[in-house]
Amino acid sequence: MIELINTIEINPFKYCKEDIQLPTVTEYPDPEEWFMKWEEMACQLKINFNTIKKGSYLADIEAIDDESLQTIIDVRLSEVEFDDPDEEVFLLSFDGGIVLKKDGEILIEPSCCGDLSNIEDWQKIFDSPSSEWKDLWIGHPWVLYKRENGTISFSEYTEDNIADIKNIKIRFEVDESALKAELEKMRQQQIHFKNRISGIVMKKNIDSAERLSQLMSGIQ
Repeated sequence: MIELINTIEINPFKYCKEDIQLPTVTEYPDPEEWFMKWEEMACQLKINFNTIKKGSYLADIEAIDDESLQTIIDVRLSEVEFDDPDEEVFLLSFDGGIVLKKDGEILIEPSCCGDLSNIEDWQKIFDSPSSEWKDLWIGHPWVLYKRENGTISFSEYTEDNIADIKNIKIRFEVDESALKAELEKMRQQQIHFKNRISGIVMKKNIDSAERLSQLMSGIQ
């Protein structure tokens, strides 16, 4: 059984008005102990979310409550100079993207530079007419996929040019129809997320609220 999760990357300390120091690996060399301390400190902040696994900043967009989303958007908009008409064009989608789980195990998650707009890269899987290996951009490193006989095969993470990779090995496979159904759920979630963002931005009397919500949510 497969499951997709739509995530954004949230560093809770970015939204803290107080000077809170992150626990260091030197202070807490044990990963479990470090995460417990990190969680304890994060709970002091006014951000409510659940990460996909211990030690991750990736949070399910469906699990972010309205108050937390308001805080996140306030910080994001504070980075935009609205007096400059060209500035908002450079407002990127939230970092993050789609996580793929199979039988409860996370097999694909967004990497560095991945964001919500990468849903369009996932959609390209079903537009691919051939059974050749192709890149799936999820940030870097990324993965490769191929579509064949109703099955989608995925490779290990890589940063190599696909033409330079010899003997690509299949890491795991999923049913094409199941993946397509899950991806449609993600698209609907992102549209809902965009509408939530738009509602918050519109209350700020910003003329380009709809455009900004599209940019941040990564979907039209």
